[in-house]
Order: sequence, then structure tokens, then C-alpha cells
Amino acid sequence: MDIVLSLCGSLLLAAPAGLNPYLPLLFLSVMSRPGGSFRPVAPFEFLGESWCIALFAFLFLLYVFSDKAFIPGESLLSPVRGRTRRLWLGFFHDLGQIVLGLLGAALVMLASNRTFPPSWFLLAPMLGVLLAALLYAGKRTLRHRLAGRWGPFTNILLSLAEDVLVVLSCLAGLLLLR
Repeated sequence: MDIVLSLCGSLLLAAPAGLNPYLPLLFLSVMSRPGGSFRPVAPFEFLGESWCIALFAFLFLLYVFSDKAFIPGESLLSPVRGRTRRLWLGFFHDLGQIVLGLLGAALVMLASNRTFPPSWFLLAPMLGVLLAALLYAGKRTLRHRLAGRWGPFTNILLSLAEDVLVVLSCLAGLLLLR
């Protein structure tokens, strides 16, 4: 039963990286501090270091404000020659979310996985990347479909709802990993 709880907790921490790539890492880093309730797996103790927490907090704040301004994937579809500054910022926001979100999910799974034997070391990060990619694809589809439907604040409201969902998922994951 502990194996199932550990796997579910790890997946609940890694999957929301597709919605918000830095919040699960920030949660894990803060809880990895000395005296915290989470102990990362052997080579990932650096997650509890102050510099790591500061980096994830900065990236999280940057992401929170940029996610409210851009619809995911909107700037990736525009031609390179016709991009304005806003579209270039959106491009880097999308690129960061895709690349760093998937890498963050893999890192969360590696740091929190106590389920798989060492010979299966790639299975945990691949599961995290797969779930984060599925959630990002769903987020992108939903935001494109609903953009502007309820007025100009639709993107902001959807982004806030995603952030709340990520916080709840991270809290549930940390409770299962205790």
C-alpha cells in the first residue's frame, strides 16, 4: 500500500507541471528544507537549498504574471517575421512552459520517487513527462477554445483556476508522500 501511495503522491506532484511548471518545484523545494516534511531521493538534496528555492520562486512569479497575459501556444503559431515584442515574449513564455514544464515534471518524479527499483530509473521521469505533456495539451486546447468567450478576463480567470488546481494537487501529493 505504501508503494501505491508513494506513486500517487509523486504523480500528483509531477502532473501539474503541465499547468504551472514552477509551482510543483517550489512546493517540493520548500518542503525539502531541513526540518521540512519531505526528503528528496539521494542525488536531489539540492532542492532544499536556498538558491534553488529563490530560483523557483523567481520563475514562479515571472510565470504567474506572464501566464495571465498570454494564451498558451498563441505566439508559437505566428510567423517569425510578423512577431511583435509581445509575441516574442509570448513565444519565450510558451517555450519555457513546454521545455521547463516537462523537465520540471521529470525532476519532481526523480526526486520524489521511492517506488521503482534503481534498474527502472527512466520509468519515473517518463511517467511525469507524459502526464505533464497531457495536461499542457489539455490546457492549451481549453484556453484556445474558451479565449474571449466570457469577455476579456477569460484568460486570467482560467489561469487562476489552473493555479488553484495546481496548489490543491501539490498539497494532496505532499500529504500522500509523508
